[in-house]
Amino acid sequence: MATQVSSPMPQVFPPGGDALSGANWIGTIARDARDLYRFRAVLKNLVAQDFRLRYHRSVLGFLWTLLNPILMMAVLSVVFSQFFKFDNAGNYAIYLFSGLVPWSMLYATVSEGAICVIANEPLIRKIYIPKLVFPITRVLLNAATLVLSMGALFLLMVPLGARLTAPLLLLPLAITLFATFALGIALITATVNTFYRDFGHLLTVVLQAWYFATPIIYPVNTLPPEVAWRFWLNPAYPFIRFFQTIIHDGQWPSWALVCSSAGIAAVVLGIGYVTFKCYEDKLVFRL
Repeated sequence: MATQVSSPMPQVFPPGGDALSGANWIGTIARDARDLYRFRAVLKNLVAQDFRLRYHRSVLGFLWTLLNPILMMAVLSVVFSQFFKFDNAGNYAIYLFSGLVPWSMLYATVSEGAICVIANEPLIRKIYIPKLVFPITRVLLNAATLVLSMGALFLLMVPLGARLTAPLLLLPLAITLFATFALGIALITATVNTFYRDFGHLLTVVLQAWYFATPIIYPVNTLPPEVAWRFWLNPAYPFIRFFQTIIHDGQWPSWALVCSSAGIAAVVLGIGYVTFKCYEDKLVFRL
């Protein structure tokens, strides 16, 4: 009787244990970079598909991306403009614009990133796709929305006193650093929420508290000095201050602000990447 030799099972998920246990992070990063480049068409299609689905069967479509912050800024301007030291309500609306719109990107990226792996369970179980694709998709989608909405909203802010100044040339850098920071947070939330589903419910509360702990609806200079310095303990503060400096103040940010933003973005992305990679192979068993 002929001996039946079973063919080895195809490797659906690439091994990451050897690279991680051997602390060969450079090789792991290089492998992920190659995989992401190889799946760049999938990444592009996922971003385009999610963008279409976000406004599917909506009469106003992309205009809701503009209307939501406009309505929010209008309400906040009416309510809070009299409480803070601004010359007029228009100046306060520009201040809100410079912080509220970037924060919307962070909120959407982190909250959507928390469920990005769970939501793509059918795709993950059918074919091999680098799981990094899913949180990166959320970042690219919301960063693109930020760019489009910020450009359109800035034109609407011009009658209120918004100015085209040279520091606005640093806006792409501010968006890139903030998107990098958001990606790091999204990698962490995607990992934790896949293992512990209750975390998703807690995340909404955490993001809401984080919003009020960040000077978006109130300026720092209205607070006493012994309190204002504590905002530097908030990792989102340097990024929001970056946007406020170049959009509302019309000034060049200090080197300290730029370097602190870049440093925090790099550290948070590193922590998020390490966290995600350490548990990447186990995520499929928690779906």
